[in-house]
Amino acid sequence: MWKVAAADDEAYLRTALKKLMNWEKMGCELIRVVNNGRELLQCVEEEHPDIVITDIRMPEIDGLEVCRQLYEKYPETQTIILSAYTDFEYARTAIRYDVADYVLKLSVLEELPPAVEKVTRKLQKQKKELEEELVKLPEKKVAESLYDQVQEYIEKNYSKKITLNDIAEELHANSSYLSRLYKKESGQNLFDVILKKRIEKAKVYMETTDRKIYEISQSVGFDDTGYFSRIFKRYTGVSPKEYQSGKRGVNEE
Repeated sequence: MWKVAAADDEAYLRTALKKLMNWEKMGCELIRVVNNGRELLQCVEEEHPDIVITDIRMPEIDGLEVCRQLYEKYPETQTIILSAYTDFEYARTAIRYDVADYVLKLSVLEELPPAVEKVTRKLQKQKKELEEELVKLPEKKVAESLYDQVQEYIEKNYSKKITLNDIAEELHANSSYLSRLYKKESGQNLFDVILKKRIEKAKVYMETTDRKIYEISQSVGFDDTGYFSRIFKRYTGVSPKEYQSGKRGVNEE
């Protein structure tokens, strides 16, 4: 089953996606439906859906920003835009972010299933192509070498603002292929590994220095201290402040 996540700020659309679509028939599982772009991106980080369906006009983070972040960090994720008639031309700008398709809200029940089926065919083809490439011995050696180069790049640059395109350009590789290859070789999403690396380094700073939380956040590649705190708690179970206080208490003993 291909995993699907969706976002729309209109309740009737969320209900339609949950109740009126036969996801199983399309070989999919609808894992979450949310009402804004921020929650959708959080879902992508946590659940790694294969397909994302997003409205354009939403509170907090709009659909185009969602598309941009997916394009930069998760290019293997296929994105379908939901658009009202008044947004139609606006939706076309999403093409630069490699959006797979866009569907009119007024005919979502008729247009979304074929759009999803088109995307699942593309995903299946990509999966088959990657598996075929990796079983060929010479190419497998190249793949292993490329994976090692990505690991080395992460080690050297995790504290900087990195996009998938940055890594791909440095290693002279296709970004989508690189992302799929890394997940195939490691079993993990590339940007999950980068986030974990940043959190582990942040823990070291908290255990060995008196730096403030915002200083540590910036040192390990986070511009937004609030976002850093959310990611830190997700991986450790406690906030940065709680972790730092606990380690100081242990050291004082």
